Amino acid sequence: MRRVPVTAIRAGMCLAKSVALGDGRLFLKEGTVLRESYIDPLQQQGVVSVYVVNELAPDVVPVDVVTDQTRRTLTEETRAVVGQLQAHFTGETGRGLARFSVGLDATKLKEAVDRVVKELLTDRNVVFSLQDIRMADDYTLSHSVSVCILSTLVGTVLGLSTEELHDLAMGALLHDIGKVIVPQAILCKPDRLTPDEVAVMNQHTTAGWNILKELSSIPCTSAIVALQHHERWMGGGYPEGLQGKRIYLYSRICAIADCFDAMTADRVYRSGMPPARAMDVLLHEMQSYFQPELLWSFSQCVAPYPIGAMVALSTGEQAVVLGVTRGYTYQPRVRVVLNAAGERLAEPVEVDLRLSHDVRIMDLVCEGEIDVDDLDRVG
Repeated sequence: MRRVPVTAIRAGMCLAKSVALGDGRLFLKEGTVLRESYIDPLQQQGVVSVYVVNELAPDVVPVDVVTDQTRRTLTEETRAVVGQLQAHFTGETGRGLARFSVGLDATKLKEAVDRVVKELLTDRNVVFSLQDIRMADDYTLSHSVSVCILSTLVGTVLGLSTEELHDLAMGALLHDIGKVIVPQAILCKPDRLTPDEVAVMNQHTTAGWNILKELSSIPCTSAIVALQHHERWMGGGYPEGLQGKRIYLYSRICAIADCFDAMTADRVYRSGMPPARAMDVLLHEMQSYFQPELLWSFSQCVAPYPIGAMVALSTGEQAVVLGVTRGYTYQPRVRVVLNAAGERLAEPVEVDLRLSHDVRIMDLVCEGEIDVDDLDRVG
């Protein structure tokens, strides 16, 4: 399957992955034959892109690094915890965090985090390749869940213990919990924030720490991620301007996952950046923000060219990504489906780019550049 912008939906496309509302209710079911009339309803729900069956390779289906049920459960339990905190602060308006005190039952949240850790430890070669589809009003929650999964995945590469992975996952999941005190008008503003609004937004790190450190159910090593995930390896971050290993390990890991997911996630006002482009930004334009060794570990377990993506090869041919191996993320296994003239091959050819040193990926083929209906010529 392939990911396409909602605006690129054309009659006859088949939905490859169900679209659910923020509360878990099904909006469109996998297998639905799409029409252009679906564009407006999807946009009204804040959906910017969907997965459709790639007719050039209908058998290629990317799999999430955790099961759909585990991701849903984690999302639901995180929503419940955030809801408790939001209700508390709504009722305590004006009292401030200095008098913060709330009894929070995080038992089910811990169980959901345990499931994530167990699943990611089941296959130590798994590579992150599938972005989730998000509703506009559910961005912060979905972002936190993905950052949790990405951070934990990096932790498995580093060889952290099960207990350490659990604490890392919990910290990454709740890294933005301080945003419960940030006005929705600022959180959801599509335009650039004013300096005053930035100042308010930046308070979420300290607020998150002040909230989590008071909760006996949350380890201190997890709580500190909320405080430090905007600190930068070479300095210049906030709230304390720390640098290097003065920043806690879990916070350094979460910072990378946080930036990557923010860049690649769809928003109402723009489509997410392609993973390869986001990875390039992290490795070059933002490299001073992150510890080089951790950035390398991150690049080993996240696919810049996701399974199902169409890529342009150095031969001029185009191919579908079939599989990605940890440690060789820029050299996936592909199926060549179009020749250099753009003609569909009668017999597609599979190539393992780890073994074909004279062939490399040049770029991701942007969705919308291929129209299957026009591929009636066979090369």
